[in-house]
Amino acid sequence: MVRKMNFKNPYLIISILSVIIFVPFLGNVHLFDWDEINFAEAAREMILTENYRHVTINFEPFWEKPPLFLWFQVICMKIFGINEFAARLPNAVCGILTLNLIYYWGKKFFNSKLALFWVLLYAGSFTPHFYFKTGIIDPWYNLFIFISVVQLYFVSQSLKMKNLRFFVCGIFLGLAVLTKGPVAIVIIGFCSLIFLIINNFKFYFSLKNLIVLVLSIVIVPIFWFLPDWINGDFWFTIEFLKYQADLFLNPVASHGQPWYYHPVVLLIGCFPAIVISIPYLISKKGEDRFLLWMQILFWVTLILFSTVTTKIVHYSSLCYLPATFIAAYFLFTKNIIYKWQNVMIILIGLLYFVFFTIVVLTGNSNYFKTLISQLTEDKFAIENIFVNTNWSFTDFVLPILFLVIILIYLIYVFRKKTIEGIKFLLISTVLFYTLLQIVVVPKVENHIQGTLINFYKTLKEKNIYIETEGFKSYAHYFYTLKQKPKESDMLEKAIKAYCEERNYKPNLKLKDSERDALNGFKKEWLINSNADKPVYLVYKVNDNLKQINENPNFKKIFNKGGFVVYLK
Repeated sequence: MVRKMNFKNPYLIISILSVIIFVPFLGNVHLFDWDEINFAEAAREMILTENYRHVTINFEPFWEKPPLFLWFQVICMKIFGINEFAARLPNAVCGILTLNLIYYWGKKFFNSKLALFWVLLYAGSFTPHFYFKTGIIDPWYNLFIFISVVQLYFVSQSLKMKNLRFFVCGIFLGLAVLTKGPVAIVIIGFCSLIFLIINNFKFYFSLKNLIVLVLSIVIVPIFWFLPDWINGDFWFTIEFLKYQADLFLNPVASHGQPWYYHPVVLLIGCFPAIVISIPYLISKKGEDRFLLWMQILFWVTLILFSTVTTKIVHYSSLCYLPATFIAAYFLFTKNIIYKWQNVMIILIGLLYFVFFTIVVLTGNSNYFKTLISQLTEDKFAIENIFVNTNWSFTDFVLPILFLVIILIYLIYVFRKKTIEGIKFLLISTVLFYTLLQIVVVPKVENHIQGTLINFYKTLKEKNIYIETEGFKSYAHYFYTLKQKPKESDMLEKAIKAYCEERNYKPNLKLKDSERDALNGFKKEWLINSNADKPVYLVYKVNDNLKQINENPNFKKIFNKGGFVVYLK
């Protein structure tokens, strides 16, 4: 099939197909807590406050992430409204751009056959495909870093236009910093160092090139920090950098995982691209320099984020771009799939089939729900399992369809037509993932958080106090469309008096210990004070609810899906 796709305008066709794959149904599932809702809420607050430079959550300073991706979301929200579709649309656009760029580079560096393999491998692998349908930062962040690496490949290949290439590299690296943070510079630095070591420190750049690179990196993020610096305010910059360092040194937000976490995530999630890429991941074949840069980028990313203390699924997502290229390069040069690769593809495919079957079976069978719930003592998880959701036995069509895809691939293997089988597998999985997004993902989301979010939506724009207790969440801000607190609110007056009494800095520019103390004060105030408007407190069923149950001022008004809401 790939050989026959010699169309006249491949970029137009890739763009049209990408729009069809990534854009429809972006808004048919609630945003997932934390990350998706976190970013969308920050963008929403930018619109409400008209402060597009300082990131806030709950209208308080939020220094964890820079604003570039939030600006993309703001643009979409101003066009399409404050909703899930607008929050996810920037990444759909990123998907369209990414597939066009990797086709362009694949064809430029090799030929259209490899380029199309690369596009199919990226769109047809599980987590790479779904990341373009999310509202998280990483797709744009990864693309900016990847463009920077491509520029380094150019300058390592040729003496022409080196200053321009370093300038472009620096600009996109600066965009990456403004998207997620300075770890982008660390990644590029390690990649460059490893390349130099492999090439016996044969420098492909001059001091002038480095100066151009450094200055161009600084150009983009400096405009974010500079207005504060001019006013002598370095607090936000310091807190931002402290948080970035803390991600490496400590497990932030309970995301500590074993060292092998990311290799397992990539093997299972980036299916089947990782399996196909393994031969060229573990050994250098040939002397192609672009392949070498991709190998370096993959291993630097994987080792770096396997070493740092905080481990989250999407931290290793930068591996997707080099891994899918390496897989495409393997198919292009070898034109075979080894027997052990076929075994791994089939086994992981069957693992997916089992997982999809268990999900659908659990949704449809009370007996199976009971069986699964007996495997855990977590009350919250058990409540999630028993959420009433509109499952149907017709949903079994999806896991059966996936099994059929794997079995057809197995037939290709037995007929020794594995390359044709891979093409079939990738095209089929693209279509399957689209069906999965439409049919299954909304139902799974309803079990995880849907009941509570639907409750929040009944409180839209109401003049209330609402907070979660015992767990971190952003959903209650976004889905109640919480408005900026007024100075006349009793809670705001109490906070102001509390801060003035302790000589805290203005605008809640607090140390971590001070912020923790203030949050404790707000919790006590909401529970014990005579508030000027209704107070909603949200708990999980796992929490110790004795104190709130014994408080005569609160009554339980919601208990569903593992969440309990009390009203005063």
